[in-house]
Amino acid sequence: MSPNTIKWMLAEVIESDIALLRLGQAVEVKVMAYPNRVFRGRVTKIYPSVDSNTHRETVRSEVEDPKDELRPGMLANFVIAVDGPKVGIAVLANSVVREPDGTMTVWVTTDRHHFEQRVVTTGLRRDDRVQILSGLRRGELVVTDGAVFLSNMVADQQAE
Repeated sequence: MSPNTIKWMLAEVIESDIALLRLGQAVEVKVMAYPNRVFRGRVTKIYPSVDSNTHRETVRSEVEDPKDELRPGMLANFVIAVDGPKVGIAVLANSVVREPDGTMTVWVTTDRHHFEQRVVTTGLRRDDRVQILSGLRRGELVVTDGAVFLSNMVADQQAE
């Protein structure tokens, strides 16, 4: 890469993802002006403070721009490769219920008539899916629509 083909790009990373950041991580950038292009680069600086209003930390990347197409002020979507792909369990977001005490639960059934509430540990969220780190086994049948209703019904019964 020659120096004139490199651009600095800044990303604002949400506070909860800061621990995943490392210098040198691969970056893929897309801009609206070139929707079918991916610009590649590396994280070169992680700024030392979090914005107290947005709760985001600034990350600078050096991105290859061999045709000099990127311009100051362009909005970009960043993907920072924080880890290699992992096989795991994910459920629809409406399957996961945050209970009043802060725990996360899902409802599991084996026969679609009897339900068991499970405490789970959640991980990453993407689109309408939530990664389940523990508390659920691959292949178990999870309630999607109505999970909140089941939790509320149990809470009402316990309150009586």
